Amino acid sequence: MGWLRVLLALAVLFEHTGGLGGYWMIGGPLAVQAFFIISGFYMGLVLNERYDRPALNRLFWTNRAIRIYSLYFLSLAAYLAVFLLVQWKTGASPLDRYLSDQLPLAQRIGLGLLNISVIGQELPLWLTSESGQLAFTAAPLTASAQSVFHYMAIPVAWSLSLELCFYLIAPWIARRPWRQIGVLMLTSLALRAGCAAYGLVSDPFSYRFFPFELALFLAGVLAYKAWAAQRNWWTRPAMRLLALSVPLATLAYPFLLGDASSDHFFVPQRLCYLALVALALPAIHAWSQHSKFDRALGELSYPLYLNHLLVLGLLAGVVKGSVLTTFAVSLVGLALAWLTVRFVDTRIEAWRRSRALSAGAA
Repeated sequence: MGWLRVLLALAVLFEHTGGLGGYWMIGGPLAVQAFFIISGFYMGLVLNERYDRPALNRLFWTNRAIRIYSLYFLSLAAYLAVFLLVQWKTGASPLDRYLSDQLPLAQRIGLGLLNISVIGQELPLWLTSESGQLAFTAAPLTASAQSVFHYMAIPVAWSLSLELCFYLIAPWIARRPWRQIGVLMLTSLALRAGCAAYGLVSDPFSYRFFPFELALFLAGVLAYKAWAAQRNWWTRPAMRLLALSVPLATLAYPFLLGDASSDHFFVPQRLCYLALVALALPAIHAWSQHSKFDRALGELSYPLYLNHLLVLGLLAGVVKGSVLTTFAVSLVGLALAWLTVRFVDTRIEAWRRSRALSAGAA
């Protein structure tokens, strides 16, 4: 499954860099939602086979926090270091908004703390600046609302907030029978459909609102249940065709299914792709679960996702044109991700594993 995670991270990168002549694969929003399904599968796996009893819930939460926050804080330090250097050299950087008095100091501090907590980083999408004060807005992502969101140092980290929210509730969901999980998934989908009837279909409701995205996490958990129920069935040669259909659909999405720039949820091509990912995950896992290369490749996806915008900013004045920019950011981003995994993440992962073994996790 590692190759799929890297492919999805590259899809996000392609959209932010302009892609290859406008070719974005599936685009960033759809790639993030596919990540949510994969996350649900993994949480179903670890909560039923490693942290398989309530006594291990605390260990599960702390180990997930170590996993998410360690590389996040490393990336945050890199972003802030570059911002400080640019501020010192030019007198202007993303830190300017914190140094100005456009918002009261207490509110600037509060927004700054969201960069530390991670949880809540999607909340500025619903905030705007009115008369020098923060206020909730019924029109998310207008120009003034986007100016508030830009207080987040790593713009893509809002998705980590949704991940962490799911981790908090996952131990009480992932171990339950599939019927109960299915009812909760359908409830989330019904809530999204009901709100869509009132016009709540655009960003951030399309893919950044946790009550709606919960259905995708749960689809991943159900995919794990399907794999666990018939493990040998998913190893059949025919299932490899199903597994291979996902990268094919990811790469050919604009040609086979339509415009990758649309982020509305209830469109047939979007629903078909997400359903395909969920249906194919058991086959993908059965094929790749024993591959050390696949696992090593998958470890690159998280640091690549976190750092590609920093790499893009550093290369913006050096490389011109979307095609060259996309190639350059992809190569440099993957190299930086490999260095991060090689010298940092492997040690963190060894510590997490030792904690799990010491506590009696499988």
